[in-house]
Amino acid sequence: MFSIVLLLLNACGGRASNNASLPPQTASAAPPPAATASPSAEPTSSAPDTLKLADSRYGKIIVDSSGRALYLFDADRGPVSTCYADCAKAWPPFIATRAPNAASDLSQSLTSTTTRNDGLKQVTYNGHPLYYYVGDPAPGQVNCQAAVEFGGGWYVVDGQGNKISRG
Repeated sequence: MFSIVLLLLNACGGRASNNASLPPQTASAAPPPAATASPSAEPTSSAPDTLKLADSRYGKIIVDSSGRALYLFDADRGPVSTCYADCAKAWPPFIATRAPNAASDLSQSLTSTTTRNDGLKQVTYNGHPLYYYVGDPAPGQVNCQAAVEFGGGWYVVDGQGNKISRG
């Protein structure tokens, strides 16, 4: 696992200029999700599963309640995740610990979950399962935008739930 994560960090993490300009992490922010050896990531926090918009170099993007960037995987065709095993180690799914909510600048009707193979609920927006990047450990980081890995592209998401394709 270490070599896979190291390879991905080398592939994406070297783009320091891709950091989003989001607020710094606060003491109350949830810790980053851990990449685990299981096919899916552990639940990401005990805080409410809220999606909100934040400013970034790519425009307004969807982040979690602590300000961590969320990505979609364009190999997912519809609301069913195709990212498991090594993919989910590098791109941990945003797992809901309760029903997800959308902040006032997003649409609650586009916010939902999908059931992963292990029974965990992954948050979706506009039908896209949402993921973290293991190389973005803190709020405000976007270190792997528009990367092609594991058979598809990884993109931050705009307020309508569409990928932002510029990198």
